[in-house]
Amino acid sequence: MLEDWRPAAMPVRRPLVDQVIASLNQLVEDEGLRRGDKLPSEAQLGARLGVGRSTLREAIRVLSHSGRLETRQGSGTYVSSSANQESAASLDERLADAHVVEVFEVRRALEVLIAQTAPTRRTGDHVARMREALRQCRDHASTGDVAAFIAADSRFHQVAAEATGNVVLVELYAVLRRYLENASVAIADLVELRRANDLHEVLLEAIADSDPAAAVAATRQHLDDTVSLFEAARRRPGG
Repeated sequence: MLEDWRPAAMPVRRPLVDQVIASLNQLVEDEGLRRGDKLPSEAQLGARLGVGRSTLREAIRVLSHSGRLETRQGSGTYVSSSANQESAASLDERLADAHVVEVFEVRRALEVLIAQTAPTRRTGDHVARMREALRQCRDHASTGDVAAFIAADSRFHQVAAEATGNVVLVELYAVLRRYLENASVAIADLVELRRANDLHEVLLEAIADSDPAAAVAATRQHLDDTVSLFEAARRRPGG
């Protein structure tokens, strides 16, 4: 479990999207909705759950990928399976039970693929958004706001994934980063944030310069550093 990797004193904050996913599942059960039944509108769900539209849509997208819900263009969102339907566990369910190191191995493969692909497909908008995310990372590193740093770091890498133009890669990477969030917060106090930002800068410039080799080298160095920090956190007493 991800929690196995955090220092004992580090509190765990469940990602908001995960909370909304759980709430939507509970809503389906509480309302007795069956396969083919329609959920309330986005506006109604957002008001009922107290969340914004983007968070709600992300939760619905995850449940659609897992086969729990179905979205129909111009019609709405419908129940497509029951919670106890016999089927293989969804990706989200499997990741929830996975060890950080297992998820991280897949993240490594995806980030190297992103570094190889993004430099040849990125647009000026992608580069501009990555620059802004990196600026925020530097600001938050200087103030010691770990949670804000992690959020900006996630945006930086997610835009890099989007720059590949591969929808499947973007979706897979978003899911993996969500399940690594707690572990990232747990080791952030150990990370040399300035070094991480410097490596992000190298990656950004490599993508901007359409240089896949430099992007891959920066990505591998950053990932090697992060793996070392995970290992160190795991060996600490209470880790």
